[in-house]
Amino acid sequence: MKTSFSVLMLVCASVVVCTAEEAKFTVWVHDEAGAVVTNAAVHVGVTVPMKPGWGWGGGKEEKWDGVTDTNGLCVVQVKCYGEAGLSVSKEGYYGSSGFKVMFTNMVSGRWVPWDPDINVVLRPKGTPIPMYTKQVHSLRVPVLGETIGFDLMRGDWVAPNGNGEAPDFLITLTSRPEQTVTTHYGSQKLFDFTLDLRFSNDGDGIIPLPLARRRGGSALRMGRQAPVGGYETNLVKRIYQSENQPPHSDVQEGQNYFFRVRTKKDDRGNIVSTLYGKIQGDFFDFDYGKLTFTYYLNPTPNDRNVEFDPKQNLFKNLSSLEEVRAP
Repeated sequence: MKTSFSVLMLVCASVVVCTAEEAKFTVWVHDEAGAVVTNAAVHVGVTVPMKPGWGWGGGKEEKWDGVTDTNGLCVVQVKCYGEAGLSVSKEGYYGSSGFKVMFTNMVSGRWVPWDPDINVVLRPKGTPIPMYTKQVHSLRVPVLGETIGFDLMRGDWVAPNGNGEAPDFLITLTSRPEQTVTTHYGSQKLFDFTLDLRFSNDGDGIIPLPLARRRGGSALRMGRQAPVGGYETNLVKRIYQSENQPPHSDVQEGQNYFFRVRTKKDDRGNIVSTLYGKIQGDFFDFDYGKLTFTYYLNPTPNDRNVEFDPKQNLFKNLSSLEEVRAP
């Protein structure tokens, strides 16, 4: 009976997945202040299961396009298979994408919930500026256990480990010897890596900015300006596996940072010159002896604007892995 029931459930699920039914939802588009955004382009995509003769793959995408009315509303009515992808764009705004509209059941030949409201925020573009913007991709830390400077304007380690000159970030990566032990759960590999980030100047620092992971959002992830104060003098991240314990990691997908470097102060301790920037995402790969992170540095002293113009990256001739287009 158990096997028959499982097969029956699988067949029912297949019927649901392979049956395109009517779905309806209303997209409400507004800005950060709640003002409606008219004439915004609404893009919807649904996946159609492959039919015999279409070739290999899980399905093809069918698209639906519309625009918001004078109330910032766009009513979408499509046939789909239980979910729909959604993105919204308009000139002068940062696009919002990655939304998934999910339906739970079918009633009378249509998906429910019927006509739910989907709120989408479009963030207006302010004053995007040229910045030093780079995705540091799997950059090997030259020496473990030693503090090494990283030059943000050169995008490289400082000499003698690279071509950098100003040690904006002081990075120390330490690790304990890896070992394999036998536990009552079986063989277990133990490791322990710690990344310590510090700075060269009094007044430099970093501010962690965790953002909740959610389905869909603006291409402008963080604020347009770095904060005036609140910068911490160091950041410690650790990844380890202890015996008979689940693995631990301080690395978070939703973690972001503002930072301040090259700070100069007068005799009274007041800041007279400093550079601001941001890091989108966290520091990755350091448990492999490497570093992966994406940073944006405003080269104008005392200017807290961190809204990047992707057409004006101050790094030239970057490889495709290093090129950064997101704001």
